[in-house]
Amino acid sequence: MKHIVIIFLFISSVLNAQHLLPQPKELNLHEGKFKIANNIKVRVTRPSLKLNKYTERFIQRLEYSSGVYFQHHKIQDTISSYEIVINTNSTTENIHIETNESYAISVTSNKVIITAENNIGAYRALETLLQLITTSKNGPFFNNCSIVDEPRFKWRGLLIDVCRHWIPPHIIKRNIDAMAAVKMNVLHLHLTEDQGFRIESKKFPKLHELGNNGNYFTQEDIKGIIQYANDRGIRVVPEFDIPGHITSWLVGYPKLASANRNYEIATKYGVFKASLNPTEEYSYQFLDTLLTEMCQLFPDAYFHIGGDENNGSDWNQNKKIQKFMTKMELKNNHELQAYFNKRILPILIRNKKIMIGWDEIYDSNMPNSIAIQSWRGKESMIHAAKNGFPSLLSNGYYLDKVYKIEDYYENDPLPQGIDLTESQQKMILGGEATMWSEIVDQTTIESRIWPSALAIAERLWSSSENCDTKNFYVKVPFISNKLQEFGLTHINYQEALLGLISNNSSVQTWKPFIKALEPIRGYKRHDFLKKTLKYSTITPLNRIADACYVESFTARKFNTLIHKNCKKAGFCQYRNDIKYWLAKWAKSAENFQRISYKSTALSEAHELALKVQEICELAWRKVNSPSELTDRENQRAKKLISEIDTYQLDIRFAPIDGIKILFN
Repeated sequence: MKHIVIIFLFISSVLNAQHLLPQPKELNLHEGKFKIANNIKVRVTRPSLKLNKYTERFIQRLEYSSGVYFQHHKIQDTISSYEIVINTNSTTENIHIETNESYAISVTSNKVIITAENNIGAYRALETLLQLITTSKNGPFFNNCSIVDEPRFKWRGLLIDVCRHWIPPHIIKRNIDAMAAVKMNVLHLHLTEDQGFRIESKKFPKLHELGNNGNYFTQEDIKGIIQYANDRGIRVVPEFDIPGHITSWLVGYPKLASANRNYEIATKYGVFKASLNPTEEYSYQFLDTLLTEMCQLFPDAYFHIGGDENNGSDWNQNKKIQKFMTKMELKNNHELQAYFNKRILPILIRNKKIMIGWDEIYDSNMPNSIAIQSWRGKESMIHAAKNGFPSLLSNGYYLDKVYKIEDYYENDPLPQGIDLTESQQKMILGGEATMWSEIVDQTTIESRIWPSALAIAERLWSSSENCDTKNFYVKVPFISNKLQEFGLTHINYQEALLGLISNNSSVQTWKPFIKALEPIRGYKRHDFLKKTLKYSTITPLNRIADACYVESFTARKFNTLIHKNCKKAGFCQYRNDIKYWLAKWAKSAENFQRISYKSTALSEAHELALKVQEICELAWRKVNSPSELTDRENQRAKKLISEIDTYQLDIRFAPIDGIKILFN
């Protein structure tokens, strides 16, 4: 029995050390290892241009990650005694929603065999193999194992809003690489918005010439992004948001509007009055030409028409529109928008596209060939599925809300006990993380996408049985760090931004204080910026909240340590570990105070740092000797906790949740 326990613990430790994300469907460990040596050969049994390109990138990345310089840098065509073999049955030129992404991996001491139906499945396998790299003093290796894997959901997407703040092609591409590394398969580009029309139209050039601040994708840019994504097994779905969110359209083409006024590109955020006129034939002629042009540019079967947050105000004020509604017996603006969508649908069908939109486009009179993307709540997704409409979940996956990563992770599109039959559950295509860009720019956007999107990537690929929050948090730092190979700045941006806003002071002495801070969650930061009149496209995103990571992992570990090991009144186990962090934060908060007065961006947190220093010093003494503090000092601590917890800034000192317990 003792030997069985030892073997089990060894296997468990090895499996955990692999840090595979998403977690495979089946993973079995075997005795032995495949050493990553310089004489490895890589062979593809059914070569194709696409698979060969991906495999050659894999060879380069394997060299880079393992530190081993291979004798053979190219794919080999002869059988070897020591090789990685990739077996496929077919080649998929363009990934689509029904593409088979399953694969199997067998690792033995002299051979790694990948088996997949097609090149896309092989791509997914190669990413898993790169995560299997293990290092030791004897060199890198793969543990002998067998893996069988397939995705739980067909649609595992990431939306990037390039409109409110411009996100250029090179950043899009490196995030495509990161998506492929964790098996996400849909890039949703939000291309039009009140704040910018971000794509070139050869048919209506004023859209991109007048509808943005000079930054937009040329059609060649788009072709390059689509090709780049396709080479990595990722679909690109465009969104042209209509009939609302169209202020930027009307700058060049005001005839489309429902109200006669002068239009300028929006610099503020919110829901605007501007809306396309759904009663004029000119609108449909214009959209027929534009959407046909864009359908020809984007090869994916799905075409997103937005449809969310149509204010309806201009429709209500337009007498012609009101007369039209009476004539057509349309009772309200929802029915008018459904009429509009029905006029758009034949345009997309003629271009062999499937309409998809936000949950506002759902209407029982629309054909259930259209797809619904749920952002307002799971209920709309469930309602759509019950009525035979394909749907996907974005509610709970809003990355701009900077939720704790576990909140994203535990948001299952199909939780146990959901009120859907087996056939209705099949209508749930998957989900999509959404990165709206009101308060992110080129510098900070990746820090809000990653590592949060890792939670959604695993949730949408792995079975619910294989999703475990505790294990996920163990894997995140490793996988997040590996993503830097693509040039992502989600980790190192913090020090660069802090250096910039502190006039290049020595960041290291006060960085621990910053790393314990988190931006306030939900839309509280949006509300905070509105109140301070700093909520616009021209507001610099260079404050402490912008430099904070979405979640402080050190604070999480500290709070967990307190919860598990501390009783009331400060009696704790592992006191030295707890005291270490309290002393570190007290000292770094003190160091922060010395430089905060030199910087406008840092000065707003000066008083918070004072309070953090004092509470950490009191907490250190409380843990060191619980009876040492006087009643007055205990009361002072509770007052500080309350003041820190309610501090009026868009950041929060996250360890305060653990410190509260010490003084409970």
